[in-house]
Amino acid sequence: MNPKASCKGSYGIKRAYIIKVHHIWRWPDKEVKIGIFGGVFDPIHFGHLQGGEGARVSLGLDKVLFTPSHIPPHKPKSYASSKDRIAMVNIALEENQNFICLDIEAKREGISYTIDTAKEIKRLYGENEYYFIIGQDTIPELPTWKDYKTLILLVKFVAIKRSDFSYTDPDITIIEYPTLPVSSTMIRERIKQGLSIKYLVPDGVLKYIQKHGLYM
Repeated sequence: MNPKASCKGSYGIKRAYIIKVHHIWRWPDKEVKIGIFGGVFDPIHFGHLQGGEGARVSLGLDKVLFTPSHIPPHKPKSYASSKDRIAMVNIALEENQNFICLDIEAKREGISYTIDTAKEIKRLYGENEYYFIIGQDTIPELPTWKDYKTLILLVKFVAIKRSDFSYTDPDITIIEYPTLPVSSTMIRERIKQGLSIKYLVPDGVLKYIQKHGLYM
């Protein structure tokens, strides 16, 4: 299965074609390094993409899997539906063959726990080297994640350094890579106030937001 096939024309008319699954796609029969970038992506923005690229180049990752959550356990709610968020992630990843959107959390429904996602990805892609990508501000929350002690046996955690956050952990690799100081919350607020978000999100994502009246 061609992992880019689901992206073509993804912000056009037929949204039903957006949601694709990469379950049957496999890497060659060798161990590779795979990044897992989980998040709400509500919406996805250039900061997310820069973080994913920073992890890829710093760790020599073969692929980075973006996995939009269905119902995030540590956030009260999402503002756009999982279908819309997956669609926007697919759009944002169109031009990067090293990035893939997986909708396994949306397919699973319910609360999206990282331990379940890590087990599912390992089942789908086999025995590889897995790195879970987080923001540095998430480090203090990790011990509260479901089955955290089991999770750290399945994946290695890496954190994208933030200039306004100094918390570290000896078991977590900190990656320094320039990222745009932007957040999904900021973008939603700007949309609500009628302000421009151009150059904060990819053009295709902007068009999708406008087309479907998201975050108004």
